[in-house]
Formats: sequence, C-alpha cells, structure tokens
Amino acid sequence: MFRHLALAAFALGLAFGLAGCDASSASESAAGTGSTAVVLQSPTPGDPLLAKMSVATTQAAYRGVRRVEQNWRIAGQPFSTTYREEVASDGRGRWSLETVELVTPTLASTQQDLWLMLQESREGFLFRYRDFRLFDVAQMATNYTTLLTGNHVDVAGRSCVEMVSTLRVGRGFTYNLCVDRESGLVLRCEQVAPDGTRLGLVEFESIEFTPVFPPDQPWHVVSNDEQALPAGHAAAQVLGFQPQQQLRAPARFTVLESTMVTSPDPNQPGTLSWVKTTLTDGVEVVFVLQGGPDGSVGGNDVVRVSPSVGPWNHVEGVLGGQRLMAMGRVSADELLDLLDLNF
Repeated sequence: MFRHLALAAFALGLAFGLAGCDASSASESAAGTGSTAVVLQSPTPGDPLLAKMSVATTQAAYRGVRRVEQNWRIAGQPFSTTYREEVASDGRGRWSLETVELVTPTLASTQQDLWLMLQESREGFLFRYRDFRLFDVAQMATNYTTLLTGNHVDVAGRSCVEMVSTLRVGRGFTYNLCVDRESGLVLRCEQVAPDGTRLGLVEFESIEFTPVFPPDQPWHVVSNDEQALPAGHAAAQVLGFQPQQQLRAPARFTVLESTMVTSPDPNQPGTLSWVKTTLTDGVEVVFVLQGGPDGSVGGNDVVRVSPSVGPWNHVEGVLGGQRLMAMGRVSADELLDLLDLNF
C-alpha cells in the first residue's frame, strides 16, 4: 500500500480520558429474548426514537452524575479506571462536563490532581466523541443492525428501552444501550470489542430533567480555535498550502465537516495549520488532518502506526510531501486505507 510503514513507539496522547461505553449484560439479555425481540431492518431519519437520540445530548435539558469504567489496553498493557463525572445541558447548545471523583486506581494526591487537570483539558473531546453518539441517523441505519430486545430497564429512576447496535459488515464494536424513552438520551451504554471484550461503562447514577441552573453554572468554553474552512482558493491563502478540497470517503463513511485548526510546531517556534475533516458511519467518527508540505523525508512516503489506546487507533506520516494524520475508533488498516484512497 505505502512504500514505507514504520511502527511508532508512542501511544496516542488521549489516554485515560477516552472511553467507549459499557453496560453489564444488555447483549446477553438481547440474546435471551427470543421472539420478543424486534429487528429494525431499515430505520429511517424519521424514526421517532432514533431522531430523538440524534439530538438529545445537547437539545435535552438535564443534569446528572455518571459512572465511567474503562478496561483498555494501552500500548499492549491492560489499564482499568473508574471515575464519576457531572454532566449538564441547558437544551439550547450549552453544556458542561466535570470529572468529580477518581474511584480507581488509587493515585498520590499530586498524580490525581494532574489527572483531573488532563480530564478538564479534554472535556470537549470527551463530551462529543467518547460515548455513543448518533451523528447521522441515515448512515447508522445503513451501516448498523439495531435490535430492540423488548426489555424496559430502569436506569437512574428512568424507564429505558434496551437496544443493541452492531456493524452490519466488517469487524466493529457492539453497543448495548439503554435509552430514555421520553428524551432519547442514552443513560447506559456498553461498548464491546469484536472479540467479546468489554471496554467500559458509561452509566447515569442520577439524572434530573429540566433543572434550574445557577447563574454561575460553568458552561464549556471552546478553547481550540477551530474555524470553518474557507471555500476554494481562500483556504490555501489562509492555511499556507493547498488542501485536498473534497476528501473521498469510503462507502461506510460520509463527511460531517471540514474545519481549520492549529497546533504548536514541534520543530521550530510557531504553529502549524491543519485541515481537519470529520467523517462518520453514523456512530463512529474518524478524523483526517492535512498539515501542508514537509520536505524532511525527501521524496519518500513515510507512515507510522501508533500502538492502540483502547478502541482508538492513530496513524500519521508524510504522503506526497504532505503531513497527514488519521485517528478513530476503527482499525489501523481502515485508517491506512482511507489515507491511501485520498493521498
């Protein structure tokens, strides 16, 4: 595929904060429901429950405490953590996420303070991409089989519909979900790897809908200066290089958006500009970043594959003289194929 492929000896710098989801036995109960289960062969964007799920995270007003459990392998080593967080949404686009307690592992106070600071710095990513999100109902209906088990489960005092979503083609994660019937909010979620390994748990322990928020509620403030990508030649003028304007998505994915971001330049003072393209299969997201020319490797193509961090994989390198990165909860081979398709 590529002329050179080297393994990078570093883990993705998002560890400890990015969980999948987890619930204890939704898949088992689904298997045991027999004829009571209903398979949604082709859910459409008009399906009431799926439509609610696609917007509930920010368009429902709620406040609650969630327990998050992670059971990952990072650079091949097992790592488990459990913590609690407070999450809130005013239903009009404002939200907050605060990690309030590290349950396990036990850390020295200075280490725990550092961990909490890292959690705070990642809260935007955690809120948007850590948990199960229905980014595109039509894509989800195309790529996933969704099973309603027929069970109604109580989570945090709310009556929830139990659902199981699995990728139709290829090796993907299974999501065992408990969805609040009224709001469409996912109150419990399990992410299970293709080999049956349970990766973690995100579950509301308490929740209040339509709460009254105090005037000093600490709503999230965007900090990464992400901006819309200008059209045509204006993009090259702002970025300092000509990006590939129309990223070709594999059949499973569709492009959600393209934006501009900056990062510190590791080789000299200043910053690097990137085009960040976000793709989704309805549930999973993949990020592709184009960073402009890099002549440090001459005419060679060099791609490094980082050790996986839980369900996340990350590849980066230089193709055709251009810096590139790709990251997502898909296999490294899928990320490499995506780069090969486009660059």
